[in-house]
Amino acid sequence: MPQPDYRFIDMGEHRLVMLVDAAGRYELHTGKVCTLQVADFLEQLAGRLRASHPPHPRVPSAPEASPAAHPDERLLVDDSRFDPAAKVWTDGRGHAWDLSLTWVDMMGAEWRWRGVLDDRGAPLLRANKGVTVQSLDVVRALYGPLSPARGDAS
Repeated sequence: MPQPDYRFIDMGEHRLVMLVDAAGRYELHTGKVCTLQVADFLEQLAGRLRASHPPHPRVPSAPEASPAAHPDERLLVDDSRFDPAAKVWTDGRGHAWDLSLTWVDMMGAEWRWRGVLDDRGAPLLRANKGVTVQSLDVVRALYGPLSPARGDAS
């Protein structure tokens, strides 16, 4: 039976989660773990990987799956724009998101902008004043639709 191309990760179950896309961009989620401990762990892991590498040069990786195998819809961060003065992020589909508002997902969780963008240019949101941090495009895809909280106007 083939394995699915995706996996949902319970961020509370894992102390460290690192996601790396095909272009080498990464997201590192450390939760409540001290970042110095994470750095030490990653240095140890790097040493193990270097030690286990064979003495011959790297072999190029297999070609990526055909783009035709994926939906034709643009990612939200493609062609996105950010207006820092207005605190408005416009995603790749042209939808404007007022980042000064609190956004509520379909489960009732409240998401607020943290004041920073991720390395792809998407706003990072924090849920319920807790430790869960995700980019707006991921929050919309996993927990959407999103709507402004009561008292906030869109």
